[in-house]
Amino acid sequence: MPRGRPFQAGNHLGRGRPKGSRNRKTWLAQALLDSHAEALLTQALALAEKGDAPVLRILLGHILPRRQELPPITGPLPMGSAAELAQASEKLMNQVTSGQIGLSDAKRIADLLEQRRHILETESLEQRVRAIEQKVDEKEKDTP
Repeated sequence: MPRGRPFQAGNHLGRGRPKGSRNRKTWLAQALLDSHAEALLTQALALAEKGDAPVLRILLGHILPRRQELPPITGPLPMGSAAELAQASEKLMNQVTSGQIGLSDAKRIADLLEQRRHILETESLEQRVRAIEQKVDEKEKDTP
């Protein structure tokens, strides 16, 4: 083979083994595990029942689904205007100080309130610009 050309011409697989394919050791390990799976699981369950914490943790980690983040319970927060956003912020602060929701949850909700405030501000500015443009257009029509 010429130097710098590690693969023969016509190699359609690219460089080495295709992604996701297993090597021989992995195949052998999987076959060994498959042939003894029932006995291994029975032994692991017996150890877990006797109180072997690491085995129990491993088994529960594979049996139970991962815990999903639960939404904090704040109740409805008014968000239709700037005044309502201020009320929602006040309600949120009261819930944090009374211990009803955690500080990290309150931070995420406050970020959502800030995004809503930004949207309301943008809508207000758009309405004001349209009103100004409309007045300018009316003046241009009136002046010959």
